[in-house]
Amino acid sequence: MMDAAFRDYLIERCRLRGISLHRLALLCDLNQIYFYQAVNKNKDNPPPWVLRRAAPHLGVSYVELLIAAGYLTEDDIRDFAARRPSGAAG
Repeated sequence: MMDAAFRDYLIERCRLRGISLHRLALLCDLNQIYFYQAVNKNKDNPPPWVLRRAAPHLGVSYVELLIAAGYLTEDDIRDFAARRPSGAAG
């Protein structure tokens, strides 16, 4: 099963936005069965492409979802920022 902490996070974000997981799947233009399985049956968290679609509907950034799902860490972001040339466009 996917990381219970991320599943709980996802459910809480939906609750705060006043939407169900089913509604989130519809908003993301995802097959509801696929989404249900991704959230409730998968061994892994939903893939990044699903998180990218979900982020605006959950009121969080894509990066925040990647961190919550364990794809990125705060250290990854700091490392990336440290390696960017100064003045690089965001």
